[in-house]
Amino acid sequence: MPLDHDKSTDFANWYSEIVMKAEIVDNRTPIKGANVLLPNGYGIWENIQRILDAELKATGHNNMYFPLFVPEELLNKEAEHFSGFAPEVAWVTHVGDKKLDRKVGLRPTSEAIMYTMFALWIRSHTDLPLKVNQWCNIIRWDTKETKVLLRDREFLWHEGHTAHATYDEAVKQVEESMRIYEKLFHDLCLSYIIVKRPRHDTFPGADYSIAYDSPLPDGRVLQIGTTHNLGQNFSKAFNVRFQKADGEHEFVYQTSYGVSTRVIAAVLSMHGDNKGAIIPPKVALTQAIVIPIYFKGKHDPVNKATNEIVAELKEQGIRVKADLRDNYTSGWKFNQYELLGVPLRIEVGPRDVEKNQAVLVRRDNGQKITVSREELTQKVKEALEAVENGLRERAWKRLEEVTSEAKTLDELEEIYSDKKGIIRTNWCGDEKCSDQLKERIAVEIRGTKLGEEEEVFASCVICGNEAKEVVYVASAY
Repeated sequence: MPLDHDKSTDFANWYSEIVMKAEIVDNRTPIKGANVLLPNGYGIWENIQRILDAELKATGHNNMYFPLFVPEELLNKEAEHFSGFAPEVAWVTHVGDKKLDRKVGLRPTSEAIMYTMFALWIRSHTDLPLKVNQWCNIIRWDTKETKVLLRDREFLWHEGHTAHATYDEAVKQVEESMRIYEKLFHDLCLSYIIVKRPRHDTFPGADYSIAYDSPLPDGRVLQIGTTHNLGQNFSKAFNVRFQKADGEHEFVYQTSYGVSTRVIAAVLSMHGDNKGAIIPPKVALTQAIVIPIYFKGKHDPVNKATNEIVAELKEQGIRVKADLRDNYTSGWKFNQYELLGVPLRIEVGPRDVEKNQAVLVRRDNGQKITVSREELTQKVKEALEAVENGLRERAWKRLEEVTSEAKTLDELEEIYSDKKGIIRTNWCGDEKCSDQLKERIAVEIRGTKLGEEEEVFASCVICGNEAKEVVYVASAY
């Protein structure tokens, strides 16, 4: 077993090991929670960017870049209206030995700086809708223990921000963002539940928040994306107004949404095994690795066939490379690329050259397929699609396995102590009950399932009073 820890019994140490050995992240930096994304990890992020960027541009978003620095008065202005991220803001207070006249924050999110500019740009209904996307880094100096990709102090993300003339348009924008994210998560082969957050857990300043919670092997869930309908709350705080066709002035209606490098943690956790990472083909840095199998005196014809295969597949847009090093055995290379999570291995030996064939090996299940050179390109495409479908099917089966139902608090506690996971239950809607649940069992109400009107099937699981809604509870990172 390439990894020292077992995923099913020691997820925490398995995860810490895989992010390093699969060359995703190097966290040995002087600042804890600010890590190096290595080529294998950054390659995943680049492909996530490629998928999201195409979808955002196709729906009318324009990429912009806003300053990292946010003046203290802007963050204070936001804090006057919403609790925000003030406790996690990192401040610049000095330049050299000179103390600044005012503190400057490093963006914990971009509402304050963006909406200050929106107020300058938006004047008329003809300026709407305004749909902006930003790719950037975020600084949140969380005082809690950091965990690579799961809880970093510096991370990368995309954040979409839009402004509209009506509330209905903002609602439709929320739905559009959800379609974009569902496309991304489909390509990442992730399973998840979509929930509307309870009022007490809504993004500060939002009318409502929608989140995507993905199950992890340790029984907890990871929020892999969020969408917020901000209504007019931020536009009133930052005076973002427009003149309507009838001459009257009104505050704009806004939305925001984001996905960060945290989603890479979900990919590793959902798909990886005790051999290493398994990266979905759509986002893998390398989709196929060609490994020559050498025998004495047979290097040249094998290398020639290997190079021809690489050139042929590259012409078809497949991200492929060959490992021609002769100071490592083919077995060592097999293990190495399984550890890195390359979705497909292509083996070429002297006998394969003689028979004009190659052997394909799927990373997700180890299945071997011998194919002729004439049909190689098509079979590689089919194998990559099969890997993707296999990962996706396994992920949704996993979500089903970890989802349970509880009618009473004792039943909920028993389920949680046994396997954790996501538990469907009933709630009266009182925040005090939510607090009691978190205090007693260390789970929180994640929200109601979006798009489904679920009938309550028992009384409130905490207080025993009449339940108002079916909710999903889990422990979250």
